[in-house]
Amino acid sequence: MILLIYTALYVPFKVCFVESTSDFGFALDLVVDFLFLSDIVFNFNTAVEDDQGVYIVKRSMLAKKYCKGWFFIDFFTSLPF
Repeated sequence: MILLIYTALYVPFKVCFVESTSDFGFALDLVVDFLFLSDIVFNFNTAVEDDQGVYIVKRSMLAKKYCKGWFFIDFFTSLPF
């Protein structure tokens, strides 16, 4: 949640008003990008509950379900710009 707040508030401010990025700011942006990309990996490996209350643990089914859902949004918003 903290990363989302950082991305939603500081990144637009930085793009509009900050002329140069310090080494710390660059490193912080890299860490945030890495954490968002690692979230994609976690989502591919996290069991989910289906409509009958049974947990899906088979990786191929998890990947299929994630790719039909939030994967493309997560992927394109996680790419560093």
